[in-house]
Amino acid sequence: MEKLTKTVSLPLANVTSLTDIIQMKIVKFLGGLGNQMFQYAFYLTLQNKFKKVKADLTDFETYPLHNGFELNSIFGIELDTVSKFELNLYLPHNRKWIWRKLRRLYRTKHAYMEETMSFAYDKAIFSDTQNRYYWGYWQDVDYVNMVAQELREHFRFPVLNDSKNKELLRHIRQHTTVALHVRRGDYLNEVNTHLGSVCDTAYYERAIAYILEKVASPLFVVFSNDIPWCQETFAHIDAVFVDWNTDRQSYIDMQLMSLCNHNIIANSSFSWWGAWLNSNTDKIVVSPNKWINTERENSDGRGLILDSFVTF
Repeated sequence: MEKLTKTVSLPLANVTSLTDIIQMKIVKFLGGLGNQMFQYAFYLTLQNKFKKVKADLTDFETYPLHNGFELNSIFGIELDTVSKFELNLYLPHNRKWIWRKLRRLYRTKHAYMEETMSFAYDKAIFSDTQNRYYWGYWQDVDYVNMVAQELREHFRFPVLNDSKNKELLRHIRQHTTVALHVRRGDYLNEVNTHLGSVCDTAYYERAIAYILEKVASPLFVVFSNDIPWCQETFAHIDAVFVDWNTDRQSYIDMQLMSLCNHNIIANSSFSWWGAWLNSNTDKIVVSPNKWINTERENSDGRGLILDSFVTF
């Protein structure tokens, strides 16, 4: 009599062997455009070091804030994304027996790793040969510097084609301009007091005074999520207040910031990238002297405050 063998179906369709998983690194993407750009820089640094690097974009399937995943729609950046199988294998959340066994088999039981120090560079990441799932923002210029040339090639904005922005661009080219960015809105919430109280009115007054000392007859181009406040606060300067780039067109503010001669930035990744992408070799970038209000050691945002910045 022929012996019957019971077949057990395992969720291994996406992985053919143990070598498919070895040294795979997964980067979680989350947040707004500026955050995504830092995560992409981190993603590229990993790609230059390790054979297999993938992105987890699943957060944007349910993320209600900002404008979703924008690196593709703005810059045409395509990422190698993880499969559902790989997420279950790398994340500890699925506690079913089969996944716990598979994590032991593929050595991903301890793959999940959260960024432990904000605005700081962790060189140990690049000597770590273990499977990893990285959750964090990775906002430090050292990651950016490692792939700076690639980033400048990849972060190329679409051509401006609407009348308002084309007219503003004409003004920018005809004047010596200073992009001034004010982040209010969500920074005024109680949960963001460590961010919202950094760039106060006194900071902008000092920054503007410094620019007026160094630059003859500048035209300030003001970008903000609270333009009425800016119009009242900065009524004394020669300025254009940009209030028309909203929703899916919000990125154009960053594009225009990068095209001005000089920058006054907020403690915001959005205006940080606007200044970084500014190709003017003589640019002045004014920055707050700290990025966040915190007493935690090495967490004041020094990784984003460049030596070339003028700080107040």
